[in-house]
Amino acid sequence: MSESSASPYTPLLNAIREPTLPPALSVFGKVLTVMVAVASITMGSVYFRDCPAQYLIPYYLIISGASSVLLLFLASLPCGYNSDPPEASVLMVASQGLLVLFKIAFFIAGNVWIYSIYSPNYTNHAAANYCHKVLYLYAFWVTMASYILLGLMIIISCCILICLFALWSNIPRGPRPDSVFT
Repeated sequence: MSESSASPYTPLLNAIREPTLPPALSVFGKVLTVMVAVASITMGSVYFRDCPAQYLIPYYLIISGASSVLLLFLASLPCGYNSDPPEASVLMVASQGLLVLFKIAFFIAGNVWIYSIYSPNYTNHAAANYCHKVLYLYAFWVTMASYILLGLMIIISCCILICLFALWSNIPRGPRPDSVFT
């Protein structure tokens, strides 16, 4: 279907053909993702042995940061076979899907590790429940920011669905027969 033959009554199909994000917003999101990922890798590396209460928190930060950078790299690779629009290869889509599933599972594990020692001891280095304050609070708030972003995305998605439903219900559909037998 060409652009000229697109019906004005198909707003969803027209929206799919157009880019969903302005380029500036896309670049900002990618830069922000890389900054948080590098900060996570750095925090996990600097405070690697500073959380005996839950020694896996630095691992969580390092691995989640590295997997975020890898996912962004895979998503930014040019794909396709000189077609317009480019079509992603099955291998690329499968690897991205597996990495996303890994990130979800690892995020859940990170939640268990972080919240299992909620409110650790920040002062007594010899205590069994000691965790460096900067490390723990960084991991805690990065996780909370993920939940906040997820909640905002759900709210925005619901608003978009309501708007699309309102648009869809106002589309004229032509005359309807009163009866099948007339």
